[in-house]
Amino acid sequence: MKDLTSLKNKDSAIIKGFSQHCNVVMRDRLLDLGFVPGTRVFRIRTSPLGDPVAYSVHNTVISLRHEDAEVILIENNE
Repeated sequence: MKDLTSLKNKDSAIIKGFSQHCNVVMRDRLLDLGFVPGTRVFRIRTSPLGDPVAYSVHNTVISLRHEDAEVILIENNE
Protein backbone atom coordinates (compact mmCIF):
# COMPACT_ATOMS: atom_id res chain seq x y z
CA MET A 1 0.00 0.00 0.00
CA LYS A 2 1.23 3.52 -0.79
CA ASP A 3 1.57 6.41 1.62
CA LEU A 4 0.43 10.02 1.30
CA THR A 5 3.84 11.18 0.07
CA SER A 6 3.31 9.24 -3.18
CA LEU A 7 0.60 11.67 -4.34
CA LYS A 8 1.53 14.27 -6.97
CA ASN A 9 0.16 17.81 -6.92
CA LYS A 10 -3.59 17.92 -7.73
CA ASP A 11 -3.98 14.12 -7.26
CA SER A 12 -6.37 12.56 -4.77
CA ALA A 13 -6.72 9.27 -2.92
CA ILE A 14 -8.71 7.55 -0.19
CA ILE A 15 -7.12 7.23 3.25
CA LYS A 16 -6.93 3.56 4.27
CA GLY A 17 -5.20 3.79 7.65
CA PHE A 18 -1.85 4.35 9.32
CA SER A 19 1.46 2.52 9.11
CA GLN A 20 2.80 0.40 11.95
CA HIS A 21 5.44 3.08 12.56
CA CYS A 22 2.78 5.62 13.58
CA ASN A 23 2.68 6.06 17.35
CA VAL A 24 -0.60 6.61 19.21
CA VAL A 25 -0.02 10.32 19.81
CA MET A 26 0.65 10.99 16.10
CA ARG A 27 -2.33 8.85 15.03
CA ASP A 28 -4.66 10.75 17.36
CA ARG A 29 -3.33 14.09 16.10
CA LEU A 30 -3.85 13.09 12.45
CA LEU A 31 -7.36 11.82 13.20
CA ASP A 32 -8.18 15.14 14.93
CA LEU A 33 -6.98 16.99 11.82
CA GLY A 34 -9.41 14.98 9.66
CA PHE A 35 -7.16 12.26 8.22
CA VAL A 36 -9.77 9.57 8.92
CA PRO A 37 -9.83 6.24 7.05
CA GLY A 38 -12.34 6.37 4.19
CA THR A 39 -11.83 10.10 3.61
CA ARG A 40 -10.68 11.50 0.26
CA VAL A 41 -7.54 13.63 0.48
CA PHE A 42 -6.18 15.94 -2.23
CA ARG A 43 -2.58 17.10 -2.59
CA ILE A 44 -2.85 20.83 -3.25
CA ARG A 45 0.72 22.13 -3.51
CA THR A 46 4.29 21.74 -2.33
CA SER A 47 6.30 24.44 -0.58
CA PRO A 48 9.25 25.90 -2.55
CA LEU A 49 11.76 23.73 -0.66
CA GLY A 50 9.61 20.59 -0.97
CA ASP A 51 8.53 20.27 2.66
CA PRO A 52 5.83 20.72 3.98
CA VAL A 53 3.07 19.82 1.53
CA ALA A 54 -0.48 21.21 1.59
CA TYR A 55 -3.34 18.68 1.54
CA SER A 56 -7.09 19.27 1.42
CA VAL A 57 -9.21 17.14 3.75
CA HIS A 58 -12.89 17.90 4.47
CA ASN A 59 -12.58 21.27 2.63
CA THR A 60 -9.72 22.33 4.92
CA VAL A 61 -6.13 22.86 3.78
CA ILE A 62 -3.58 21.31 6.13
CA SER A 63 0.20 21.28 5.70
CA LEU A 64 2.09 18.17 6.74
CA ARG A 65 5.80 17.48 6.93
CA HIS A 66 7.05 14.58 4.84
CA GLU A 67 7.76 12.46 7.93
CA ASP A 68 4.15 12.90 9.12
CA ALA A 69 2.59 12.25 5.70
CA GLU A 70 4.48 9.00 5.18
CA VAL A 71 2.59 7.27 8.04
CA ILE A 72 -0.79 7.82 6.30
CA LEU A 73 -1.64 4.91 4.00
CA ILE A 74 -3.70 5.57 0.85
CA GLU A 75 -5.40 3.69 -1.97
CA ASN A 76 -6.95 4.56 -5.35
CA ASN A 77 -4.75 7.36 -6.63
CA GLU A 78 -6.67 9.47 -9.12
